[in-house]
Amino acid sequence: MKNHVLLTSPLKTMIPIIKPVGNCCNLRCSYCFYNANDQSSYHVMNFELLEKFLSEYMFLFDEHLSFIWHGGEPLIAGISFFEEVVKIQSSNIRDGQKIQNFIQTNATLIDDDWADFFKKHQFRVGISLDGSKENHDRFRKNNNGKGTFTSVLNGLQILRQHGIKPGFIQTITSSGLSSTRENFHFFTNQLGIKKWGTNVYLNLEQDGVRADNQSLTNKQLTKFLKEQIDLWLDKDDPNLALREIENFIVAILGKKSMGCSFNGSCSGYFCLEYDGKIYPCDRSSGQSNFLLGDISRFSLLDILNGQKRLSYAKNVNNLHQDCIMCKWKKACHNGCTMHRKGGIQGKYYYCETRKEIFTYLKNKVGKIKSSPI
Repeated sequence: MKNHVLLTSPLKTMIPIIKPVGNCCNLRCSYCFYNANDQSSYHVMNFELLEKFLSEYMFLFDEHLSFIWHGGEPLIAGISFFEEVVKIQSSNIRDGQKIQNFIQTNATLIDDDWADFFKKHQFRVGISLDGSKENHDRFRKNNNGKGTFTSVLNGLQILRQHGIKPGFIQTITSSGLSSTRENFHFFTNQLGIKKWGTNVYLNLEQDGVRADNQSLTNKQLTKFLKEQIDLWLDKDDPNLALREIENFIVAILGKKSMGCSFNGSCSGYFCLEYDGKIYPCDRSSGQSNFLLGDISRFSLLDILNGQKRLSYAKNVNNLHQDCIMCKWKKACHNGCTMHRKGGIQGKYYYCETRKEIFTYLKNKVGKIKSSPI
């Protein structure tokens, strides 16, 4: 009888975030949470470790399997690496299993060969793009200090020529708040994008090695989200789906949000580094106090059922005392684990923003539902 992983989140499985080249990247984005680490050294996960991980993971979990390939910049691993991924996945798949590969890239390395590969093997592609040229190039520079906007749009064009519709992630910083409207229209009108998500820049450590004075306050994030919501409503496009707005709306309607920072599913993920080390997520990767185990030394089952991971899950799933009586606790779950003040058992930094936006959107939805047709 097959052994089972002790699940500790609402998810029916555990989803791996895999960094085949670790922190290695051809960009030097100043707000990146790997900015303080070595992003120049070239490492690629060896095939023996890759096969050990994929075979063990696919043996432990059933039905729909999602693999998130991340970085650094995962395309640095090369097409041959991902061809091996597909080969190993195909040789280990069992009846009833379905595989979906997701890859998050800065898009600067995409060419026709990559696009052919993604199309052939049905990879879902996510692109990091911060908006218009000025906004994107402010922080997303290559290792020579030059902006990457033109290269990213070239990669996007190639993907579209091959019939691939990528998703997009936009990082919001303090400097970009004055361009919310400009960036919204750039995405929707100029690029014709129908779906994207936003990541908020927050440097709780204030370590000075990343983007200084760019973290968003609760007041700033609230203002941004309200403006984004109003732009979305004014656009009145049923096909336009903004990830954060969807997460808020689904939550206030009493449905389960897909966002891990909303639905309490943090402990349903884990991050695998190129060298076999496993952490709870990519944001905690490389931090020794979060190290759960090393698959080059132990089985995946033993690591995921190990005391370190189970203790982590217990700590992140215990709501902060301020959350207990909050009417939004089931819709918020104390936010992103890595954005909690005072550690993973602390309180979500953007608590006040969450409460204000939940109320703001609830009132908006109520007015829409009560409006005459």
